[in-house]
Amino acid sequence: MAESFIILFREGFEAFLILFIVLGALKKSGSMQYNRVVYAGALAAILGSFLLAAIFKAIKLEFEGPAEYIFEGVSMITTSVLLAFMILWLVRFKTSAVQIKSELEGHINSNRSIGIFSLIFFSVFREGVETVLFFIGLDLSAELHVLIGALLGLIAAFGLCYGIFAGTVKLNFRAFFNITTIILLLIAAGLMAHGVHELNEAEIIPSVIEHVWDINPSPNIDGSYPAFHEKGSIGSFLNALFGYNGNPSLTEVISYILYLLIIGYLWIRFEKKSPTTV
Repeated sequence: MAESFIILFREGFEAFLILFIVLGALKKSGSMQYNRVVYAGALAAILGSFLLAAIFKAIKLEFEGPAEYIFEGVSMITTSVLLAFMILWLVRFKTSAVQIKSELEGHINSNRSIGIFSLIFFSVFREGVETVLFFIGLDLSAELHVLIGALLGLIAAFGLCYGIFAGTVKLNFRAFFNITTIILLLIAAGLMAHGVHELNEAEIIPSVIEHVWDINPSPNIDGSYPAFHEKGSIGSFLNALFGYNGNPSLTEVISYILYLLIIGYLWIRFEKKSPTTV
């Protein structure tokens, strides 16, 4: 539940933020007749995201046995790389509220509904693509607790955005995005390590050292697992959210550390060069 909540909260917040900015600008300019175009663009983006998720799921179902390990490993690693590029690109070229309003005003002045539709569609669809990539990479099935977490994440994101634009909530946007980006990078690093683990199982990538450490002791007498066992109360949470492994291979550990070092360095470097953000 926690992972689906965090993903939908972060991605939902960005999407709702854009929608509130655009709707607010339309109201202020007296162009509320374009509201239906905004809603249509958002709906089309949501439907497009569901279609993309269905395509990924259909492809995944075609693999069984050893091929499934390879497919899952490759998809997890690919997802972590794509997400890194997305995060870094958004840090470097993040669109500010001023830029969104400026682009919107240009479409209003030229009376181009298709421009407003495209602005909303691609802005929301971008968040939908990121969400689909995370869910595919984390292999989250449509279990009830996952759906509840996703729904709560969307509700929390909407409530926060509404509070900000209603003037009841003050938020440091830079701090918010920095904190959530760190969480997403940890999740993406976990995907990279988990993908390497799957390819270890398929004997595509060598383990070098099968278990660098092993803190997965035997189950307790009552059949439960110690807290930090990867199936224990704490370990299972960290495993689902950040790809935690109680007995990782050397290549898993190296891939995790290298991912964080490389993407973390690029993020800091790009952040220093990024334009003013929301």
